Amino acid sequence: MSPVSWKGNLVALFVAQICVMIAFSFVFPFIPLYVRDLGVADNAAAARWAGAIGAASAVTMAIAQPFWGSLADRHGRRVMVLRSIAAAGVTLGLMGLARHPWQLLVLRLLQGALTGTVAASNALVATSVPRERLGSSLGLMQVALFGGMSVGPLIGGLIADRLGYRASCFAASGLMLVSLLLVVVLVRESFTPLPAAISRPGVLAESRRLLALPGLMLVMGVTFLIQYGNSVVTPILSLFIHELANGTRAASMAGAIMAGTGVASAVAAVLVGRLGDRVGHRRLLPVCLLGAALVCLPQAWVHSPGELFAWRLGLGLFLGGLLPSTNALLAGLVPAERRGSAFGLGATALSLANAVGPLSGAFLAGALGMRSVFSATAALYMVGLVFVISRFRELPSRVGEVPPSFVPADSVE
Repeated sequence: MSPVSWKGNLVALFVAQICVMIAFSFVFPFIPLYVRDLGVADNAAAARWAGAIGAASAVTMAIAQPFWGSLADRHGRRVMVLRSIAAAGVTLGLMGLARHPWQLLVLRLLQGALTGTVAASNALVATSVPRERLGSSLGLMQVALFGGMSVGPLIGGLIADRLGYRASCFAASGLMLVSLLLVVVLVRESFTPLPAAISRPGVLAESRRLLALPGLMLVMGVTFLIQYGNSVVTPILSLFIHELANGTRAASMAGAIMAGTGVASAVAAVLVGRLGDRVGHRRLLPVCLLGAALVCLPQAWVHSPGELFAWRLGLGLFLGGLLPSTNALLAGLVPAERRGSAFGLGATALSLANAVGPLSGAFLAGALGMRSVFSATAALYMVGLVFVISRFRELPSRVGEVPPSFVPADSVE
């Protein structure tokens, strides 16, 4: 791909990703409050429903993503981006028609199976940008993710407080349509399918072969721990803010706190992506994990939304450096023609964490109280830190330093 075309694609995908994440963030941070609006009045029960609804999407996504990733390597990554955005738009619109929590649960199951916008976009970026720009480009996509997640809750909270949670779902579906049109009109892919005479292994065989690569399981393991820590607080955060604010403008306040976290993460993602291309992505992971643990623990003892906002802002700075580094390492471990499958496996690790995390957080909150979830999150980041320090010496420091032995000789069969 020429310099002009890869840059144009990157900008278009960046804007489309922002729209997608704003749309998702209109709805998902407020699922516990939406569940209450559907008739579940008890906080503990609402948290359990929210945990189950969050886990539902993650479970089906964990199963489906390797198949979508393999199809992307066979038929092109752009069509997978279009598929995932279109499916997200339809399911979000249907969520606005839900009358019972179980209907949200079913729609989230479908959503997980059919979407996966982040993995699809990352795979397209990873196969279209120059290798020396891989870390900064994936960091830019992470900026889109965090930026959308920062703006979305703020606007979504205002919509929910004034027009209701159903209006947030319909607005999210409309914004997905905007993102879909952006990709249709502006994104192009130079994709050459393999000749018919050259066969590739099946999805399961290809996944097993990739997982056998030295270092890939390490990257997936730390990705799982990072996202587990991110998602364990999901089902209780808006409820916790509701409690701290005594119910006054809870959705708007939750949106503002989540927006601050997202902005801080977006800034950090830009800086860490560029710095990682220079000094090595592996070297930045321990710093970010330690910082995340240290600023997460005090959140268990806050007494006002303002205190929580300050600590969540600090957490966002460290979170923004984590996933861009792991994404860059993941892309660097496999040849370009296998990156769709690799990001599919990476999405499986994220989805498994998103399945276990919300359920763990919901039941921990029910057993020990909502404040205990923040202490548990800090402990998870510390486990990730120990894992990185003890095992990540096996990985190259920079994407460009991956030794030939890390790439399978028979990348195409």
